[in-house]
Amino acid sequence: MNKIIHNWKWVLNFGLGAVLGLEISNAFHPSLRSRLIYGLLKLLHKPMIPDDLDKQRGYLELLQELVPPPLKLVPNPVDANGIPCEWVLPEKAIPTQVVFYLHGGGYVTKMPGLNRNFLYQLAQESKAQFLMVDYRLAPEDPFPAALEDALVAYDWLLHQGWDPSQILIAGDSAGGGLTLATLLALRDMGKPLPVGAVLISPWTDLTGSGESIERLKDLDVMLSWDKLRESAQDYAGKEPLHHPWISPLFADFHGLPDSLILVGGSEILMDDSTRLANRMTEDGVEVDLIIEPYMGHVYPATGPAIPEAQRAIEEIADFIKKC
Repeated sequence: MNKIIHNWKWVLNFGLGAVLGLEISNAFHPSLRSRLIYGLLKLLHKPMIPDDLDKQRGYLELLQELVPPPLKLVPNPVDANGIPCEWVLPEKAIPTQVVFYLHGGGYVTKMPGLNRNFLYQLAQESKAQFLMVDYRLAPEDPFPAALEDALVAYDWLLHQGWDPSQILIAGDSAGGGLTLATLLALRDMGKPLPVGAVLISPWTDLTGSGESIERLKDLDVMLSWDKLRESAQDYAGKEPLHHPWISPLFADFHGLPDSLILVGGSEILMDDSTRLANRMTEDGVEVDLIIEPYMGHVYPATGPAIPEAQRAIEEIADFIKKC
């Protein structure tokens, strides 16, 4: 493993302090803006998420309407062999790299507006262009529908003239797990792999065996395992949750490309990333793991609102440029 930033043991100390009501001194302190934003999320977002899936989708649609897009960002839809996708392009640059992006949402929801804004920031910083894939969702279309859509769209991208050495693959949350599943399927089918992978708070273990689910449940302002458990069952359908293309944490990672993993130190899925990094390293994959203290699920997507997220955007851009 090339580097691990912010040891996870620090998160345990912070969690203990939060539970006991103690203020623990540490070299790492969250920015004021992150404290304000995460404080609001804890008060307003997590308690307001409906249990009913249709109402969840409606709530998320309303939520993303509250965040205006950058003035110069115009939706650029494209049909990728029947799979709806969208290009997000950098300004004043001719990209020589493309990032194949799979959004999060627990395999059951999506927020294209917020994803579009996030990818625009990444495109501006990296000067790469992004292809955002609108894959089918569960429970209407359970596994392997999302994976099938990703594979079709990736094949389309290759036929547009992009060489695998110019392609990276990335995803957040469930999209991070789908990113790994796509890489595993491409490898097993003998197809050319992207040159690198970026995994942002990837959901890699749908069985929920990570200790951080219980350890960090009171610190996580975004996720609850009760809702994730339902999404996992909806997505897996009749397949076992430990299937390596559903829970890629349990896969063999030999032959996968260099990877960057970013995860927040206060999210219940943190162990999905730390265990993944260890197992990928054991299988010979070059991995950079970044654990950002105090941050929540998919924290880079909150940039540039908070400094920690902006730093993550720069780290992702640097990784893209190096591939």
